[in-house]
Amino acid sequence: MKSKLHVLVIYNPVSGSRKWRDIPGEIRAALSEKKCTWTWFETQPRPRQDFSPLHGLHFDHVIVVGGDGTTSEVVNFLLHEKVTAPLHVLPQGSANVLGWSLGIPLLLDVKRAVKKALTAKPKTVDAFLVNRKHYGLIAVGRGYDAFLMQETDRPMKRRWGFLAYVWMALKTVLFYRSQPYKITVDRKRLFVSAKLVMIVNLLPVPRFLVKENDGLLNVFIVTSRHGIQMWTGKNIVVKAHNEMSYQLDGELHHAKTLQVEVVPGAVQILT
Repeated sequence: MKSKLHVLVIYNPVSGSRKWRDIPGEIRAALSEKKCTWTWFETQPRPRQDFSPLHGLHFDHVIVVGGDGTTSEVVNFLLHEKVTAPLHVLPQGSANVLGWSLGIPLLLDVKRAVKKALTAKPKTVDAFLVNRKHYGLIAVGRGYDAFLMQETDRPMKRRWGFLAYVWMALKTVLFYRSQPYKITVDRKRLFVSAKLVMIVNLLPVPRFLVKENDGLLNVFIVTSRHGIQMWTGKNIVVKAHNEMSYQLDGELHHAKTLQVEVVPGAVQILT
């Protein structure tokens, strides 16, 4: 007799705009119809989630309902704990860059999305590791993008979604000053004055620019004169004069130096 699938559901109750339907109830109903068992984990409004209650448990699938920040924390938990179960993302955030990049539709039909998650073919996706501590899937950047994340508060994001970032960018982009950086892309050394240095693994752009599983990271540099430099590599180091903020998949951290390395084929994502 075939055993039942056991699914881990990680649900962010405050991600995105206000909920007008019972998403948890619809997810549970879909899992019941597919005769699955599940472990339900609801995130808390704190800087870092405590996933310790999940340590040592076995899961056949992992479903995360939330935005890019929630997904990033789940990916960190999966990779640090060496959980190999495929991941399915039900986008429910303000930007949903991961969903747009991988062609995952917005969460409109919950039951259909959950049932698809249990039967879809997984796609192998690279990850990256920052300062040998934090994993990411989308991008890590310092400069203007981190400033934009810092200035766009949660109430604004919950009310306006992605438009909150657009509005804040229109108000601030012309006034942001460039910073000096020392950058190493594999063995290539660069000295730049830049408004933005972004190391990208996933973006909703044509695949000839960014591929999610090519074993390479893409470096985009916006210089003080608004020129754009592009590089690719496996190991990237970005040094600033002082400790400053950087954003990792939409969440803010602080460090003077960023050491970023690609982790090929790290995650299986159901699309």
